[in-house]
Amino acid sequence: MAKQPQGKTPRKPKRKSTDQAETPEVRQTRIIDAAMACIARDGWRRFSLAQVAAETDLPLSDILIPFPTKHAVINAFQDRIDERMLATADDLMSAGDDGGNIRDRLFDLLMERFDALSPYRAAMAEIAKDALCDPASLRFVPHMARTMSRVLEAAGIGTSGSVRLLQTKGLALVYADAFRIWLRDDSADLAKTMAALDRGLRRAEKAMRILCSVRRRGTPDMDTSPDIPST
Repeated sequence: MAKQPQGKTPRKPKRKSTDQAETPEVRQTRIIDAAMACIARDGWRRFSLAQVAAETDLPLSDILIPFPTKHAVINAFQDRIDERMLATADDLMSAGDDGGNIRDRLFDLLMERFDALSPYRAAMAEIAKDALCDPASLRFVPHMARTMSRVLEAAGIGTSGSVRLLQTKGLALVYADAFRIWLRDDSADLAKTMAALDRGLRRAEKAMRILCSVRRRGTPDMDTSPDIPST
């Protein structure tokens, strides 16, 4: 057996390869959970994917291939939250004779999202705090727009083009304001968050009805409806 050259630090043994019995879905869930725990403990600015590898005892390649950046981990986490939120969409769409009020469905979907985020509030607070000083956090914007579009579709708002863009931006503003309240909402039933979200949706609905009325007078063939809120 070859001797270790003098003066050289012995090489660390290679980390074990991924357990073949662990599916990629289970592994990614484990990675995301570890990432959120690290962020809650150490903050967003200090967070690194090497930390996740150490926490999960996975090779760094198992982290960096599916998640090349730490922003990619958060986007995957947001997809998981969206999935939990959308699981309630069928029940909401079947509520009432006409499928329920659109504003109510938007409210229920977004509150479902806040409920799904609740176990990760500490991590989300760290991300929100540090992201203000991180220009790379602009990478979150397209993904949040996708989330808002999913909410609109799940609520039964099937518009497209400039109208959908306007609705997506409007809903993002409403959600951002409610999210700010949610971060420090210490009420047992998230009453403060619900109040902020309801106010925002009502204001957006009113604004969209006014806008649709003005645009319809100018372009009668435009596919808009006063019943569709800007959210």
